[in-house]
Amino acid sequence: MDKRTIIGIVLIAVILILTPLYQKWVVGTLPQQEGTDTLSVGEHKITSPEKDTIAATRLESSDTADLEPDTMISATGKVTPKVSSKKIYVHTDKFDVILSTAGGDIVSAKLRGIYDDSGKRVNMFPRPLGGPNCEWTLIADDKVISTTGINFVMDKDSIVIDEDNRRDAVTLAGILPDGSMIQRRYEFEYGTYNIRQKILVVAEDSGKVFDEGILWLKSGLLPSEKNIGWDIRELAAYYKIGEEVDKVKPSRKKPSTAIDGATDWIGITSKYFTNILLPDNLLGASGIRTNTYWFTDTISHKDIPLVQVGLYHRIGENKFSKSYLIYSGPRDYFILKHYGRKLDKIVDLGWWWLSPITKLLLNFLKILYKVVPNYGWVIIIFTFLMKLLLLPVAHTQMKSMKKMKKIQPLMRSIQERYRDEPQKLNVELMKLYKKHGVSPLSGCLPLLAQMPIFFALYRALSSGFQFRAQPFIFWIKDLSQRDPYFVLPIVMAITMFVQQKISITDPKQKMMAYIMPVVFLFFFYRLPAGLVLYWTVFNMLSVVHMLWVEHKWVESDEIPAEAVVEQEPEK
Repeated sequence: MDKRTIIGIVLIAVILILTPLYQKWVVGTLPQQEGTDTLSVGEHKITSPEKDTIAATRLESSDTADLEPDTMISATGKVTPKVSSKKIYVHTDKFDVILSTAGGDIVSAKLRGIYDDSGKRVNMFPRPLGGPNCEWTLIADDKVISTTGINFVMDKDSIVIDEDNRRDAVTLAGILPDGSMIQRRYEFEYGTYNIRQKILVVAEDSGKVFDEGILWLKSGLLPSEKNIGWDIRELAAYYKIGEEVDKVKPSRKKPSTAIDGATDWIGITSKYFTNILLPDNLLGASGIRTNTYWFTDTISHKDIPLVQVGLYHRIGENKFSKSYLIYSGPRDYFILKHYGRKLDKIVDLGWWWLSPITKLLLNFLKILYKVVPNYGWVIIIFTFLMKLLLLPVAHTQMKSMKKMKKIQPLMRSIQERYRDEPQKLNVELMKLYKKHGVSPLSGCLPLLAQMPIFFALYRALSSGFQFRAQPFIFWIKDLSQRDPYFVLPIVMAITMFVQQKISITDPKQKMMAYIMPVVFLFFFYRLPAGLVLYWTVFNMLSVVHMLWVEHKWVESDEIPAEAVVEQEPEK
């Protein structure tokens, strides 16, 4: 094989090898700093994932909205009887929320107009294993106090948030087991996915001190997409301590994590959704806590991690108040960026050098969508623009290919003359390329130029919420998922085969015309349909361009026949 064949194979190998490694790097478990918090780690009984993985039927949104278990598990691990409770119904333009006087808890939050793969509304508090969702736990005098099992009283039983009533709130009050008073106030605002929770706790005895406290989000998130494996890989806990944003992946070896430090926020994510606990005060918490339980989904037969997260506080007072913003909604770059405090880092946009390109691409595609409200056509328009941008590079490459065809006799002559002198052969070939303005690497330039855009578009389609459940035409109902009938990958492979047949000039490279389309077909059939659409249309445009150059462009620098004679081997 010559150099061009080897380069082509190496490029294919690089694409096939690096992409899985990149995916593994994105979803891989990061190092965790262990803490010594006895409240969240020592006091919780963590189910052993090796021996006691829970088998549970996947509970859809409608199944869990009104779920009230007969018993509840508190922070101490004790089972307490279910308390008699009432529900408060909150309707906003973004979600329908159900609160409960049992524990002053959030029972469910179903998003409006956003559905899972089964056609049911996405529930941000699904409670697949029951128990509390939003639990407060305190330590005082070495005793753990929990809101679980406390029956609160409420000031309202329903709220409607709309343009006429843009802000409203529900206040619940209760008495903790030690006699302390607790008040939980939930505030809602029109046009946002926000639930603001304000906590006030006052000890019965002025001499009593609350040492520590944790606000937990225990519900976890369930997979919502058709490709459940993609969703499970994205289940994680993101947090910001100091100025650094990091994440904890579910781990069977270490199901609990405790990290102390000035903490700004913590959140749990699935592929397209997130719940975030954000104190009103910047760096207003003392650390983060996570727990992971595993259960088996009897529909997909996959083990699903239920990730619980908590904000840890050192208190040291006999009364205190805290205020948090609970964001429960899409894992959308544009929405989260609006909040600041690096919340947009929850959306994975790729490596440090790729992230700016992905952001630019997301913004550009969003602008095009305002003009053409179909992301399939937006991607096609973007592909045309990319082809125009890369046209000079592609045209230079095609001119080089034409010249390569013309100097084939000279190349064969040189190869015959110096077949026993490899070093001399390379030197003479380089002289020949230089003399006629030919670059043997020119065929790789368009592919290399596309790679940053390709990876950025992959990240955009994989992480961009605006592409979720976006249809194109006919059978393509979701551009963020793979083509269900593999039509686009097959068309892409055919266009690549045509492209190779036109471009390959050396008979020794003809096998590449058959190998590359098959390899790319194997690689592309699993990727989002939007990405395959981009590559397919780009290939089609390249074929048209190549045919035009082949039939219309005339090389003025003809190689005289005597030049071939001059290169004949000496007798």
